Amino acid sequence: MKNLFDLKNKIIIVFGGSGILGKEFTKALVQHNATVISCDLNILDKDLQIDGVDYRTLDVSNEDDLIAFKDEVIAKHNRIDVIINSLTAKYNDFYLPFDQVSTEGWEVGLKGNLTLPFMICKTFINQLCKQKSGSIINISSVYGLVGNDQSIYEGSNLHEIYVKDSPDIKQIYSHGVYNAAKGGLNNFTRYLASYYGKFNIRVNTISPGGIEYPSENETFLKKYGAKTPLGRKAKKEEINGAVIFLASDASSYVTGHNLVVDGGFTAW
Repeated sequence: MKNLFDLKNKIIIVFGGSGILGKEFTKALVQHNATVISCDLNILDKDLQIDGVDYRTLDVSNEDDLIAFKDEVIAKHNRIDVIINSLTAKYNDFYLPFDQVSTEGWEVGLKGNLTLPFMICKTFINQLCKQKSGSIINISSVYGLVGNDQSIYEGSNLHEIYVKDSPDIKQIYSHGVYNAAKGGLNNFTRYLASYYGKFNIRVNTISPGGIEYPSENETFLKKYGAKTPLGRKAKKEEINGAVIFLASDASSYVTGHNLVVDGGFTAW
């Protein structure tokens, strides 16, 4: 069984590899012997980089650059085994009440959370078909499954963390575009799994619950914890097991699935 989770000789690309979760995924994949390429708009500082990881600065919204990157990876490694889409984007009105958000902000959110994963999958899918193998892992959210309880933000200090440059804002609100895009990503994943299963390509999502973030106050943490059977938010490394599972041969018969890692947030 141990060998089922070994990622030795697997070429894995993490898009959004410099993000809070992307960094954790990269670290865990390397620990399981994978060859990892981490892509982001901005790569990590040298002192935060992991030995052996190939860090790339890449704007995946530029289709020509994305195709050139794919060709470069194939030329060097001859194959791609796993693609992880850990992407997001937030416009500057992301945390405002719904009736105050802009159409531009909506479009930015859709692009970052749904259009970019589409572009990546479209760019790389022919190579996976040629190989007749591959695993695509799209990082979604519990908010692709349920609506938001905006009351959990009352009394929190999240406005001081996320909109500290706007002192007139005293409470944040979660943007509906995130729910719309992540819900779309869940079903897009099922579409791809159905379309490309005959090529032995597996496509799955992971839907994390809330992740611990430094400086969140006790009021918010208690309110969030009360909504989960496990009574707390996730530690950032607690999503890694799901990534390793879906990247490895241990999940060879799993496709079209949304693996929810939320401490039971969506169970009641």
